[in-house]
Amino acid sequence: MSRFTARLLAAGTALVLAGSALAQTTPQPEQTSGGQAPAGGGDSGGLILPGAISSGSSVAAPQQAPLPSSGPAAGPAVGPSAGPRQAPAAQAPVAGPAAPSGAAAPSKVGTVTGNWQVGPQVYTDGSFKLCEAQASFDNGLALVFLALPVPQAEQQAKKLPPKIINLVIGVPGANMPPGQGPAIKLKLDGKLEQTRGSQVIQPNAIMTGFDPMDANFMKALPAANKLEVTSPNDTATFVLKGGTKAFKDLNACFDQAMAGKLQLPAPPPAIPPAFAQLLMDAGLKDAHPLPVDKMSPQERPGDFAWAIQKDVIGSLRSVGLKPEAGDLEKIMQNYLDSLSKGCQGTYTPTKGKLEKLLQIDLQTGSASCKTEKGEFYANLILYLTKDRQLFIISHEAPVASKAVADNAGNAIVGVLRKKANEPPPAQGAQQPAAGPRPAAGPRKQQ
Repeated sequence: MSRFTARLLAAGTALVLAGSALAQTTPQPEQTSGGQAPAGGGDSGGLILPGAISSGSSVAAPQQAPLPSSGPAAGPAVGPSAGPRQAPAAQAPVAGPAAPSGAAAPSKVGTVTGNWQVGPQVYTDGSFKLCEAQASFDNGLALVFLALPVPQAEQQAKKLPPKIINLVIGVPGANMPPGQGPAIKLKLDGKLEQTRGSQVIQPNAIMTGFDPMDANFMKALPAANKLEVTSPNDTATFVLKGGTKAFKDLNACFDQAMAGKLQLPAPPPAIPPAFAQLLMDAGLKDAHPLPVDKMSPQERPGDFAWAIQKDVIGSLRSVGLKPEAGDLEKIMQNYLDSLSKGCQGTYTPTKGKLEKLLQIDLQTGSASCKTEKGEFYANLILYLTKDRQLFIISHEAPVASKAVADNAGNAIVGVLRKKANEPPPAQGAQQPAAGPRPAAGPRKQQ
């Protein structure tokens, strides 16, 4: 059977800058080890989901539950596959190094508020992912240092160390568009410098990485008193009070985890409970989750994914849209049009009637691509919430399994229609507990 690999160049693409040249200004895609593409199609000739949502789109904060009337249980989070779960709490938003053009004057020097928090993160299968050290600063910004393992093959091929350090800068309220960020200059104590590429991984967070081959810089980083971060729009200086111990704890966390001597936190669910319940309500009891967090960004079918039988891949992805993106019918048409660009053959889209329900706008559709390698099919569900959060649910399969994909999509649509026509919870009424934005687990405080 041919393979049908859905690709997602998500806003959450993390950086692994290991082996990149000094003064690099273009971030490289993450090289995640252990990722396997979902079964069920071909690398060439099939559809390439999710396509592009253009015309005023911008990624919003981690989404609410994809279920109407279900309250604020967590839906798909927008974030890096090798990044922090969320930036640490910070004070009022100020213009930071990643702030959009036209932001306020450069930020004042920031000093750590509270303690550094250090701890591990794990993948949804429970295996070690990374260690992080994070702190908030009194200039309203936040820093998160990430210690990530370098695959053995990369270490040998590029003569890299066993770990690299990435840096996430939290800028509350920045509302930055996703994707490649500006070149960022990093300076330690006014002396050692690196200029690196960056990636906006969340609306309020931008990530860059330190050059692991710059031995002098990496040796000075743990003992540095000040870190200056400069972008084309701003400069922010961070006084790294307590940073030496934080880096010591970060390195110990990493070394112990790699040696199998660190107690790891419980893994986050592969699919948020709210959406897993939707699958159950739709009768898809045989669907089993796929560990998309261990796949490379190019291989991920969506923010979350599941398999039905052996060759039908379901996925959920989400994006926040600006009003300029238009109504759902326009969004659906743009989406179908963009999918055609990934078909190296005969492309056939369909679009159902727009449904304006009590809580959401809903529209179904499909797309097929017929090539000499075979025919591939995707059942599509798009719905738009009142606060402009777009959710895309797809089931992709070889055409021989089209009925399975359609049955799964139809079952989910039936549940969505029912829930979306129920009145939302009354203001102030007790809501379901927040869903699992995967936590970084137990932390060690300095």
